[in-house]
Amino acid sequence: MALVAVNCVTINALDPWALAGFWAALLGGTPRDTGNGYVLVEPGGGLVPLLFQKADEPARQRGWIRLDCGVADRETAMDEICRRGGRLAERRSDSNGSWVVMADPEGNPFCI
Repeated sequence: MALVAVNCVTINALDPWALAGFWAALLGGTPRDTGNGYVLVEPGGGLVPLLFQKADEPARQRGWIRLDCGVADRETAMDEICRRGGRLAERRSDSNGSWVVMADPEGNPFCI
């Protein structure tokens, strides 16, 4: 039995509604106000919800916590992420395989 369970991942955002909309478009779900400036995206299907909270200033360093996301078709996912305001940060590989580091519209990195 686990000592703790992850209920959601909280992400600081300059514009919580816009960033929640970006992630909802990728994961599913609809952003909803949970009070006090927090916006929740619950994608369902057993996926971990994301909670966006208002940040007063941009993060000084990005990538302390990075989401690793699975996709059925990496190139299609990359195109869609870019179409919605994300961007390709870098392509990576090691002896275990390859992945792509993307960035959301506020520059937060995530891997696919």
